[in-house]
Amino acid sequence: MSVADRAVFLGQHGLSVFPCRSNKSPAIAGGNGCLDASTDAQDIRELWNLAPAPLIGVATGQPSGFDVIDIDPRHDGEVWEQANMEWLKDARIHQTHSGGRHYIFAHTAGLRNSAGKIAPGVDIRGDGGYIIWWPEAGCSVLNDVNPPPLPLRGLMKIRPKEPEPVVRKFRTTETTRRLEGGSAYGLEALAQECGNIRASIDGGKHQALNKAAYSIGGLVAANELDEGAAFSELRGALNDIRLRCKDFRAAERTLEKAFQQGMGRPRHVESMEPADDGKDWAPLLQNLERPIDPQPEIPPALPPAEKGAVPAGVWQLDGFLQEFVDYTTRTAVRPQPFAALAAGIALVGALAGRRYQTASQRPAWSNFYVATLIDSGGGKEHARTVIKRLLHDAQLMDYLGGENIASGTGLHTAMSRHPSRLFMIDEAGDFLRGVLGSKASGHKQEIAQKLKTLYTSASDIVLGTEYADQSDKGRKRVDLCNPVCCIYGTSTPQQWWDAVAGASLADGLMGRFLLFVPEENYPDANELAANEKVPLTLIDKAQAIAAGIVSKDTKNIANQMLSDVMADPYSVPLGLPALKALKAVQNEQDALLKANEGTYKTSLVARLVENTLKLALVKAVSRDPVKPFIGDKDIEWGRLLATHCFETMLAGAERYASDSEAEARTKLVLETIRRIGETTARQVMRAMGMKITTKERDEALLTLVEGGWVEVIEKAPTKAGGRPTKIYRVVQ
Repeated sequence: MSVADRAVFLGQHGLSVFPCRSNKSPAIAGGNGCLDASTDAQDIRELWNLAPAPLIGVATGQPSGFDVIDIDPRHDGEVWEQANMEWLKDARIHQTHSGGRHYIFAHTAGLRNSAGKIAPGVDIRGDGGYIIWWPEAGCSVLNDVNPPPLPLRGLMKIRPKEPEPVVRKFRTTETTRRLEGGSAYGLEALAQECGNIRASIDGGKHQALNKAAYSIGGLVAANELDEGAAFSELRGALNDIRLRCKDFRAAERTLEKAFQQGMGRPRHVESMEPADDGKDWAPLLQNLERPIDPQPEIPPALPPAEKGAVPAGVWQLDGFLQEFVDYTTRTAVRPQPFAALAAGIALVGALAGRRYQTASQRPAWSNFYVATLIDSGGGKEHARTVIKRLLHDAQLMDYLGGENIASGTGLHTAMSRHPSRLFMIDEAGDFLRGVLGSKASGHKQEIAQKLKTLYTSASDIVLGTEYADQSDKGRKRVDLCNPVCCIYGTSTPQQWWDAVAGASLADGLMGRFLLFVPEENYPDANELAANEKVPLTLIDKAQAIAAGIVSKDTKNIANQMLSDVMADPYSVPLGLPALKALKAVQNEQDALLKANEGTYKTSLVARLVENTLKLALVKAVSRDPVKPFIGDKDIEWGRLLATHCFETMLAGAERYASDSEAEARTKLVLETIRRIGETTARQVMRAMGMKITTKERDEALLTLVEGGWVEVIEKAPTKAGGRPTKIYRVVQ
């Protein structure tokens, strides 16, 4: 089920929804934020066609019929939460991706938003606000009930502290209470418009900036905002996206012109009684005595996503990775953001190669082997196309290797020409089966050996081949210093798991891959996908990563991409919290290794800490290639993604990998029955394409039946005197 399908499901149950980006901001460039939300299925699908974002925003307050108390433990919200748990516990409760909680109550008319005014780490989301519906992103529902009415004691507890009274003159005849810098309505509108500017995407920045400046200018003219404070906030929001602007001076002119035009058209607001200024609570208290309007029924939890659903925390991106994923997704006919993330990680790994390492006890480099599994026609080729265009426009094609690796010697030669390279391999499953299978030729097996050697030698030297002619005229040995070899492979699931079934995971090469499997093979087509040029900001970020930190003499030979010279990378520091978080990952890995000792699983488990650290390095460099720093959130992100990829590979390995040919055949027969449903032995043979003999099939069926994985049902013959038919089906 796609994100759009899940959004439609929520809309059918009365929730007003709209698409949000992975950073929780509204995804529609130049849109109206939560005001774009809808319960209509057609409208919802149009919203996701405009912005196929990964998160579902739900408008709070009157549109959806509930208000939310948002607890953020990172800002000490748990202190207030524990003090009020007696009445909070009756609410519908959602876990958030950051470890906080949403307490959901039926809407109280007039209740609006506040942020940190009740207590640190406690926000209110009512009319004009929104939340992310985290259960649809994999987070838990801690109390699955329909939202109850907010009790009187609860309403009194969430009453914000009264601000200092401010006396001002107004241009309008109606006297309206103001806070510092403007009325509550004006300040809320200003915050929302500044947020829209910061969340605007390439192609929509000008529209968002023009709309925000014009709108706020009108509120200044109506005396809802102080001119100086309003313009300063807008300039601050524009400055936050300065690096993403192709012409910052032109953006400044747009801001100034639209602001002045808006001041010529005052926006008078009929009612400006803010619910978050600490006063005028009598109407809210009166609402508690009125009959409660019927509230929309909160939908039951959707059927759990199949094992391997992408964790919501994976989408906490920034810098190059965020922009690469956004651009790749919005220009794809079939948006595959998880595949775009996989490609982006491999690309950053190559660009950062030999420029950065971690300042840990065992430094990690940025070499990655990554694979994405998507069925044919699902859009797996688009990310490769984006990478080629990006590197071409950035004049970084030396970082891109050929699309076919003919031999181990050819791979070694390619790395000697440029020692940090990304190889993009289509049909990666067939490629791996060709180099790992028992029938692989000698030169193909050499590729597998070379890939394993390169993976473990980024911080070392790979010695070349010794040839027979050792004279001055003979062929010299070519060594590789600090080779950073990255692979981004794409494959159909069938090809990949066929390769797993025919290979030995204990061999180690398969275990070096991070496996990305999107939740959908065929997401809704993006009818608005355009052949958009690669943004200059994305090109600039790629060039900055490839340049590294040039704090030394740029003519220093160690700073150049020479395969016969040891690199001098910048050691990216880790904070103390990051080191503690990494230690926890190490303990987790050690426990898994001991639990799976003597099995092929150890070849997968043994990479957990290494992959966590590498991913954290890539995230830090992506965010800031000039002053990268690895924090505990980077380690947590790396652990989350590395664990997810490990579990994905392990789940497939348990179904397909084997330690013997007999076990491999048995698992293939089991998967065939699982795929086609109830079947006969003859139909199994046909479905497998005659890959096994009748004797091998019967032995596999016998093993599956005796082991309890498959059961046999005898159906009575259709003709008199006939024999019963044996039907095989997987035991659920």
